[in-house]
Amino acid sequence: MIFALILKVLRVNRLRTAILSDSIDQIGKFKTVERLVNLNADRKRLWFEELINVNDGKMIDSMPLSFTYLSKNQN
Repeated sequence: MIFALILKVLRVNRLRTAILSDSIDQIGKFKTVERLVNLNADRKRLWFEELINVNDGKMIDSMPLSFTYLSKNQN
């Protein structure tokens, strides 16, 4: 199950983006954009539980995954 959070962030149109999208009149103007954030997207760590809600105040322990211990030629 994927738990996600929708954030509203302010973005400004940059010169290159405005030229490519043919919206030169929008250069430098801010707009609100919704951004979807996967709460369990960090795959380089081993999480002991899945994060369900960021407002529950619960702390979830984790440990880094290290692939240096795994090698092709294990004797």
